[in-house]
Amino acid sequence: MFKNLCKVTFFHQKRKGKGQYFSMVKKLNKATLNTKIIKKIQDGLSDYQIYKALKVAPSTFNIWKKEHEQEYDDAKEVASLNALDLVEQHLNKKIFGGWRLKQRYEIGDDGREKLVSYERQQVDPELNAIMFYLKANNPNKWNALEIAKLKQDENSNDSIRQLVQDLSKYDIKNYDNDNQVYEIPSEFDDEV
Repeated sequence: MFKNLCKVTFFHQKRKGKGQYFSMVKKLNKATLNTKIIKKIQDGLSDYQIYKALKVAPSTFNIWKKEHEQEYDDAKEVASLNALDLVEQHLNKKIFGGWRLKQRYEIGDDGREKLVSYERQQVDPELNAIMFYLKANNPNKWNALEIAKLKQDENSNDSIRQLVQDLSKYDIKNYDNDNQVYEIPSEFDDEV
């Protein structure tokens, strides 16, 4: 009787937990919240940031993701395109250079920062950004130098390998010391 009572109590506790679990998924499935979640995914927020902000468990959020798999994938694709666009904008700034506003602040007698002066400064293009852009857009043309360097390194490695093999011929293990008899020159015969 006691064993059956324990099983029943455990079953109800487990079921109660599942009910709360699925009620959270229902909460996420509301149209307004669903739209907000998709928008946050498109803005580039991670799953961790979203489920922490919603105060739900990761497993609950994963259930929601499975139920809205197509919408989730589309939102992730939009987020990656937005991120690529942002990176491309920053890369273009580094490739072409441009102007920036340099501001100088000082702390006044009242303890507040005050803008003292500002000036426009020219920003020069960055060589690494230019090289990256050229190699990414036309690798056959702009990676030729690196391919030539790799071939040169490969040839030098082959010559080093050949040198090591030639030197291994002269290893001490290749000589048999027991069978060698050395003759004594005749001018030393009298002294021995």
